[in-house]
Amino acid sequence: MRDDKLEEIRQDYENIRIPQELRQRVEAGIRQAKEEKEMKKKSRIWVYTGRAAGGVAAAMLVITVMANSGSSMAHAMARIPVLNMIAEVVTFREYESSNHNMEANIKIPEVSVKNEDGTVNEDTTQKINKSIQEYTNEIIAQYETDVAAAGDGEGHMDVELDYAVITDNDRLFSIRFDQLTVMAGSNQRVKIYHIDKQIGEMINLSGLFQEGADYITPISENIKAQMKERMADDESVFYWVDQEDTPELNFQSIKEDAVFYVNENGKLTIVFDKYEVAPGYMGSVEFEIPTEVVKDLVQDGFLK
Repeated sequence: MRDDKLEEIRQDYENIRIPQELRQRVEAGIRQAKEEKEMKKKSRIWVYTGRAAGGVAAAMLVITVMANSGSSMAHAMARIPVLNMIAEVVTFREYESSNHNMEANIKIPEVSVKNEDGTVNEDTTQKINKSIQEYTNEIIAQYETDVAAAGDGEGHMDVELDYAVITDNDRLFSIRFDQLTVMAGSNQRVKIYHIDKQIGEMINLSGLFQEGADYITPISENIKAQMKERMADDESVFYWVDQEDTPELNFQSIKEDAVFYVNENGKLTIVFDKYEVAPGYMGSVEFEIPTEVVKDLVQDGFLK
C-alpha cells in the first residue's frame, strides 16, 4: 500500500564563492574531501532498537547514522574563515510501524549548523532539531493514538513523512517535510524549516523582508491573480477565490508565517496544504511569486 519514496540526502556546495587567493587551498581540501567521500560511501552504521513495548503497534525504530554526500567537502571549506555559515543534514532516524492495515514510515533528520570557522553553532542547531523533533513526535503520537483507537486489525491507515533539502545557497538553507496520510481519503501537509546563514538563525517568511515591510498584501494579490489566470486557462483547475456561493471559503491573504521556499530559479514560492485554498482533488498547491512583486521589500541575497 505504501509508495516507497526513499530518497538519498544530498547537499550541493557548488554555489559557494571562493576568493581567488584561497583557490589552491580550497582545491587541496576538495581533493582530500572527495577521497574521504568515496570511503564513506562504503560504510553505514545501522543501530536497531527492539520492537515498541505495548499492544499499540509492532513498531521498530531504525536509527541510521551516516555522513551526507557533501559533508567532507563542507568540513574542508568551513575551515576557511571568509565563507558563510554552513548548514548540513548529518544524521537521520526512521520510525517504521506495521499493524495489520495500518502502516507508518516517518523519516527524521538532524541538522548541524556550523559557523564560518567550522565550529558548530550550538544554539541554532539545538533550536532547529528541537523543532523537527517536536513536529515528528506529534505525527508519531497521532498515528499511535489512531492505531490504538482502531483496535486489532480494524483500521486502514498509511502515514508517510519524507524530507529533502530544497534550498542551500549563500544566504538560505531550507529543509522540507512532505506528509501524506491516507485513510478513507488522503491529506497532504507541507512543513519547511529555514536558516538564514548570514545571521545563523531560524526564520519564517517575514525574515526575508525588510523590517516593517508589508509583504503580505502584494504577495496575496499576486496569488489571487494567478488563481484566476490558472482557472481561465484550464477548466479542471479550481481555487476558492471570488466565489459568490461560498464567500467564507474565499482566499483573502497569506499568513505571516505562510509556508514558503526559494526555488532553483531563486524565486519565492508559497505553498498551501491540501484543502487550504482549493478542493481536495487539487492536492497541495504552490505559487511562484515574480521577484518584481517584492523587489523593493526583500532583503538582499534571498531572491534572484
